[in-house]
Amino acid sequence: MILFETLLVAIAVMPGPAAPAADTLLDLRRGDRIVIESLDGEVSIVAWNRDQLEVRGEASDQEVLVRRVGSRVAVMHDDQKGRRRHVEITLRVPSWVDVEVDGRSLDVRIDGVGGRIEVGNVRGDVWVQNAAGAVAVRTMSGTIDVVGATGGVSASSQSGDVTLRNVSGPLSVESGSGDIGIVNARSESVRVETLNGDIEFSGPIGTGDYGFFVHDGDAMIAIPADTNARISVSTFDGEFHSDFPVLIERFRGGREFGFTVGTGGARVQIQVFDGEIRLLRRREGG
Repeated sequence: MILFETLLVAIAVMPGPAAPAADTLLDLRRGDRIVIESLDGEVSIVAWNRDQLEVRGEASDQEVLVRRVGSRVAVMHDDQKGRRRHVEITLRVPSWVDVEVDGRSLDVRIDGVGGRIEVGNVRGDVWVQNAAGAVAVRTMSGTIDVVGATGGVSASSQSGDVTLRNVSGPLSVESGSGDIGIVNARSESVRVETLNGDIEFSGPIGTGDYGFFVHDGDAMIAIPADTNARISVSTFDGEFHSDFPVLIERFRGGREFGFTVGTGGARVQIQVFDGEIRLLRRREGG
């Protein structure tokens, strides 16, 4: 049997200025997931130590509902024509819950959520902090900032910058025309790609695969002095600078070559079509 439950969260009886929302509490159980959909504006999602969903904030005309269908708990506008409405709401959620956000023009802040986080946005900035589960964020136009995530990050912005700090787990990051900055990352699997922007990466290199790809921009890769890796470098129209001694072991013509740092082990690939490559010794604590 499918359980269907609808709760009113915010009501504005007629179009006009935003009306204050009545605080709403809903008990949650393990296995539930929270889905934010058909909303524009600003949404903050913060973990707390209760097994409940709390919704506070303001909404423009029409009603905002919390609607349960089985284990799916949706926070959405009750608009029969499917139009999205502007909101400014804060959700407090259990730390274990999975969260999905579907936005068209939505700024999203998520803090302390331990379940899986998925955010899909057309316009708007996304900020995620202290996530313990896997994080997947994509936006067409907006910046992405992820801080302290430990379950891996997949991030993509078509025309915005992407910044990851103090993250761990598998990393896959893309930007069409923005810069990508990854600071103090700990991962055995890294793939970073931008069409028209710069890449900056700092972090230890383990025994896995690391790929950095730029079409029109620079790549600055800062790794510890005791790194053990086989490094492949390719550039069509640019320069290569290294703080590490380079003894070319493989040369494929043009400006593609390979060398080993330390005893090898990890595989590092750096490709820049038109731009500068810098391979730096990472400073302690950097």
